[in-house]
Amino acid sequence: MHMPATDGKKGPANRPKVVFAGKMGGLLNVKYAFLQAVAADYGFAPLLAADPDDDHKLLRESGLPVLARCTPVDVADAAAIVLDDFVDNTALQQMPLPRVPVIQLWHGVPLKKIGFPEISSAVNMTPEKAAWLTRRYSGYASVPSTSPWMTEQLFSRVFRADVFPELGFARNDVLLRAPGRNDMLGVDVDLYAHVARHRKAGGKVVVYMPTFRDTGGSFLEDGIIDPMFINTFCTRHDILFLAKFHHSIRVDSFRKLPGFCVYNSGCDIYPLLPMADALITDYSSIYFDFMLLDKPLVFFPYDKEKYISRDRELFYDYASMTPGLHVRSQEELVSAILRTVMHGDDPHAAARRSLRDTVFARVDALSAHRVCNHIKDLVTSNKEC
Repeated sequence: MHMPATDGKKGPANRPKVVFAGKMGGLLNVKYAFLQAVAADYGFAPLLAADPDDDHKLLRESGLPVLARCTPVDVADAAAIVLDDFVDNTALQQMPLPRVPVIQLWHGVPLKKIGFPEISSAVNMTPEKAAWLTRRYSGYASVPSTSPWMTEQLFSRVFRADVFPELGFARNDVLLRAPGRNDMLGVDVDLYAHVARHRKAGGKVVVYMPTFRDTGGSFLEDGIIDPMFINTFCTRHDILFLAKFHHSIRVDSFRKLPGFCVYNSGCDIYPLLPMADALITDYSSIYFDFMLLDKPLVFFPYDKEKYISRDRELFYDYASMTPGLHVRSQEELVSAILRTVMHGDDPHAAARRSLRDTVFARVDALSAHRVCNHIKDLVTSNKEC
């Protein structure tokens, strides 16, 4: 489908204009909701407010509707704005938003405290930070959730919004179906092909995605993982260890090791996740999404006591919300990889499926469709008011 770029003043056939603000390789709920809105007719004109230096050229070349600029004038007549992060972390940056519905898709099920519960925490909190959080977690027309339990226990506590519809996350659709051409925008296609070849040849794949630390530190700085050791171990067992880190962690020197690959932190990894045999993480919300694939989880909270006391408090007891093997050292980590990936031992499968069914009311590839229908309903009701 070819759709030209626009000057942002009006959508095709004078339809209500909905501005999606996000990145093709960013937090991804905006990406996949936007692509769905382009692929089907929801009665509004979707436009992506893209960074001219990043996604703008890519989207134009793909024939997708992208704002040629992004100024207050461009969004002044928008019928709705769709985010998956705070506005000053998007292409809109710090421009004042018009008085239109703002739909916050957010970017994951929170395990660590965020929003208003974080404000109430004594860990790493100041009056200035509390005021900043209050502004950014307030004022939304809608914050979609993933299940009634998640709405009650988390999303309605984290955000101040008019409604919390249980729609699911748009980005999870690609975990449950084959990726299309536009899904691959923002993906490291060379590494995707490398992983696919490795799988086709009979090799195994492990993905490691730790979260960032508010007070600094990483597996490299803390000396917890030796990439050369992991590379040797994984090469011996025909395992590809694929690591995706926060952009603040620099590991360029390890990008091309045969058994230890580093995925670009600015790229979309979701189309690759179905090829993984297991996921390793710590406190990142990625594991909730990965549960949709019904594959083993390995939790590596090597600094749990420090993290909880200095970085973030958690919503729940860590052990009760993390259905997988727990390891604290590199030696325990490689043993867990052997057990789950090479020997097929999955002792936490039942607990993982139970938590998945609590967190996600639906396990399907229709979340983006539900999100777009919800946007259509909000735009229509706002127009009638």
